[in-house]
This record gives sequence, structure tokens and C-alpha cells, in this order.
Amino acid sequence: MDAFLRKIQLIKDINIQLPVSKIDFIQKFRNNVDESDLSFVPFEVFQSSNNEYKGNISNNEFELKKRRKLFDTNYSFAKVTGHLSENNNLLNINAEINGFKKRMIFFLAIMIIFYSIFIFGSLLSVDSNPNPVPFFVLPFMLVHMFIMLGVPYFIIRRSVKRMVYDLERDLHYWVTKN
Repeated sequence: MDAFLRKIQLIKDINIQLPVSKIDFIQKFRNNVDESDLSFVPFEVFQSSNNEYKGNISNNEFELKKRRKLFDTNYSFAKVTGHLSENNNLLNINAEINGFKKRMIFFLAIMIIFYSIFIFGSLLSVDSNPNPVPFFVLPFMLVHMFIMLGVPYFIIRRSVKRMVYDLERDLHYWVTKN
């Protein structure tokens, strides 16, 4: 499943090298990321903070995601999990950016089953029913299906691309900032 999600760009792996020690990076991470377990918070948009990210860090691993803001049109579905390693005064960050949540499989399955039943039912009713479904309904349903499945895909894919850009930019900024 992960290989398919990587192929359709809903999961992306990145490697970042920073000229900082692991101890300094962990301190900068804690200064710029609000401590959170990344669970669902109902009124998160009304919480104030100067930090753009929420997450947690341990000795060698971290998790983070963008904080939701009121009236923010940048959908931030992507979650970052990363591993830290230090070699010759360079910090290597291997991160996975995942925009797909496992609970989405249930809704995708329901949508695909619904559209399949409707399309096959309308095709089978042509022979047996004296008043079959009009012809324009089938193309309309196909267009509707592609919109209902395609728009969330492109939104999540854009969220992953945006997180890659923002994460690389912000991590370099944290390291170079005093």
C-alpha cells in the first residue's frame, strides 16, 4: 500500500542535511514546535501560538504537522515523521511526509461501492425496464465520480508538496537563525 501511495505522490521521502549538532537541533526544534501528541483537537484554530508546527521529538525521532489556522486555505493534511542521525558535524534528517490517513480507506471504499452499484444498476436496467435510466445520467455520474475522487486526491497531493517545501525552508531557517 505504501509503495502505491508513494507512486501517486501521497507519501514522499526526503533527506535533509543541516550543519548543526543533534543536541542543538533538538533545542531549536523544541523552541519552534509546540509540544503535542498530534491527536485531533476540536477547536485548534482558536488556540494562539507563534509556532507554525506542533509535534514531538525524542532522541532520534520526531513527528510534526502544521498547526491549523483560522481562515487558512492551505489545507495541511500532511504529517511528517523523521529520523535524526549525526555524521561529521552534519545532521542527517530522513523524513517521510504522509498525507494519506488510514481512516480514508473506509470512505473511499463506500464511494467506490456506491458508484459501482449505481453505474452497473443503470446499465442492467436498460434491458429489463421499459423506462430505463436516461443516457445522460451515465456520463454525468462518471464525471461526478471523477470529481468526488479526484479533488481530494489533488488537495492531499498539494498538501504533501507544500509540506516538503515548507519543511526544508523552515529547518534551514531554524539552523541559521540565532
